[in-house]
Amino acid sequence: MHPRGLRCPQIKGRPPGLSIGDAAKKRGERWNHTAAGDKQPYEKKDAPLKEKYEKGIAAYRAKGKPDAARKGAVKAEESKKKKEEEENEEDDDDE
Repeated sequence: MHPRGLRCPQIKGRPPGLSIGDAAKKRGERWNHTAAGDKQPYEKKDAPLKEKYEKGIAAYRAKGKPDAARKGAVKAEESKKKKEEEENEEDDDDE
């Protein structure tokens, strides 16, 4: 699907009175139903921008708060471990 197919004006023009939030939901639904092969060029183009954004957010959060970046990393690691433990428990229950 071409990105213009996901644009708000096209969606908003269909049912009169559609709010911006509802139009955004419709775009999200269309994106979620788009085939992975069709999404790939857009995701590939987005990857460097996403990386830059994540680095910028990490720098922003760490700015002025020396422990902020470390705390975020610790929380992320704890969350990851908890999720892995839950998955392991589910696997054990299946056996």
